[in-house]
Amino acid sequence: AAVHPRRMTATGFDALAAARDIEATGLERAQAEAITDAVRQAAAAGRDEPATKADLEASLANLETRLVRLVFAVAAGQAALIVGLLKLLP
Repeated sequence: AAVHPRRMTATGFDALAAARDIEATGLERAQAEAITDAVRQAAAAGRDEPATKADLEASLANLETRLVRLVFAVAAGQAALIVGLLKLLP
C-alpha cells in the first residue's frame, strides 16, 4: 500500500488520511484510528512548548509499550485463528 508523503494540511495533521494509510498496512480500522488519535493528541499537547529529551524518551517508551501490546494481541488473534482452523481439519 502506498503511503502518501503529504500528512500536513493548511490546518495541520491530516488524521483521516493518516488513519487510512495505517489501515492500508493491514491494521484494523480501530487500531489505525487509535494510533492516529495518539499522534494528534501528542502534537496538540506539544504546541505550547518544545519537547525535552525526557519528554521524547517518555513518549518513545509509551509507544514501545503500546506496540508490544499490539503485537501480542495480533499474535494471540493469529494463534486463535490457527487453532480454529486446525480443529476443522480431519
